[in-house]
Formats: sequence, C-alpha cells, structure tokens
Amino acid sequence: MRKSLNKLDSLIKAIEKSPAGQDRINQLEEAVAMYARQHAKESVVIKQTTKDNSIKFIAISDTHFGSLYENLDVYKSAIKLAEKEGIEDILHVGDVLDGHKIYRGQEFELHSHGWDKQSKWFAKQVPFSEKVRVHFIAGNHDTSFKNQAGIEPGEAISNLRPDWHFLGNDVANITLKTKKGFKYNVALIHPAGGSSYALSYRPQKIVDQWSGRTKPNMLLIGHYHKAEFIPSYRNVSIIQAGSGQSQTPFMARQALAAHVGFWSVKVTPGAKYSRITAEFMAIYK
Repeated sequence: MRKSLNKLDSLIKAIEKSPAGQDRINQLEEAVAMYARQHAKESVVIKQTTKDNSIKFIAISDTHFGSLYENLDVYKSAIKLAEKEGIEDILHVGDVLDGHKIYRGQEFELHSHGWDKQSKWFAKQVPFSEKVRVHFIAGNHDTSFKNQAGIEPGEAISNLRPDWHFLGNDVANITLKTKKGFKYNVALIHPAGGSSYALSYRPQKIVDQWSGRTKPNMLLIGHYHKAEFIPSYRNVSIIQAGSGQSQTPFMARQALAAHVGFWSVKVTPGAKYSRITAEFMAIYK
C-alpha cells in the first residue's frame, strides 16, 4: 500500500513538472483567482422556508441542452424529486447549453445549432415548476456564445426563463439562509482544464489555494462531468456535481467517463456539529 501511494505521489509530482501538467495547474489557479474576485463581492443571499432549520438543495451541472447526448431525464428527475421532498432550490454549476465551436467536430454532436435554436429548445423542453428556483452560473460552453456572437448567455437564459436566476460566469458565491437564521456559504465553480488521474486531485488543488478567511462551507464543481463527495477537506465539503449529459464521442476519444445524475444535499446544524448528507441520484439511459 505504501509503495502504491509513493508511486502515485511521484506520478502527481511528475505531472506537475511537465508542461501540460503545469498548464492545467495554471488553469486551476486562474479559476481560483476568478473565484477570489467574485468572493470579494457580496454573496447572493437565498432564503429558504424550511421548518426544521435545515438547508436543502439539489446540485446539478453540465446539462448541455442542444447536444445529441443531453439526458433530459436528469433535469426532469431533479425537478420531480425537488417537488416531492419540498426542496426549493436547484444549484446548477454551468454548461446549461452545449454552445458553439468548443472543439473540432462538435457540430456533428448537436441536434440544435446556434444560440437561437439551442435557447428555444431549452425554453421549450426544460420543465417549469412554480415551487422550485434554479440558480446557475454559465460555463465555458455557455460563454462560447459570448465569444462567438457577443451574446451574454446567462442574462439571456434568465430572460427566457424567470425561474432561472443567473449568478455569474464561471464562479459565484451564495449564502443559503433559513428562517431561524442558519447561514451556509456555498461556492460554485466551473473551472478550466480536463479531468485528472485521481478524481479528488483537482478539487483539492482548488481548496488548497484558499486562505482560511476566504473558504466557503461547501464547494460545488462542474465541468469535469464527475460525481464525488468529500465530506471535509480543510474544513470544506466538496461536491463534484455530476453530469446531465451522457458520454459524447469526444469524451470517449479522450477516455473520459460521464457520471450521469445529480445530488440531493441537506445540511442540519447542531450544537456540536452539523449533519451533512449528500445522495447521488444516478440516471441510467
């Protein structure tokens, strides 16, 4: 076991020293810097009406509406569960739409091309609920429309769907607050770069960049299409939010798996400790 850990540690250090590895680390540091700038702003406060002083929400990411490999069952199931269990808020960690010209050959993996068709598909097909609010950040696929056509996709999506509340591009910090005054800080990040050899490596590198006074209670991560729950790392709970898109041919060529599904999260404060439960709802198509 010790030998295996030493080999893994040596491999990670070699990756860090390589040009490609350093480039990915730089991308992570850029994402952390973006979060730091966002964190300097006042947090968005979201009030919940739970009776037991618990914070409850659903975490979802990378729905990629407009893709041939979108899985609408993920979002539909999230809405149904939220309504059934009285969950008022869904936190979406980016890549709502599949975007435009992200990688070579993407056009062959779309059923809706361009902003007009993807946004209309989204507005028509994504279920609406009077009981559930969606708070989202825009990921790199969303902001491709800004880069290519000058459209601010987050604001445009909010205009199309008043139940969807735009928090910002790439990063956001929110404070969930109950009627009884319990506050819980959650950071949302849609970083750059690809998945790492070890599932927890990139989330830990993000948290490692934070000083004690800037850390949230929980970090939600999108982009990697992975599902993972780390209860506590440097006193931060970490969730990789999973994916609303099945594995694409591009991901298959890169040997990247897609963990399709979403999380149901509940945080209950106590006198000596907080109880955190996170359940992953795996969707199989």
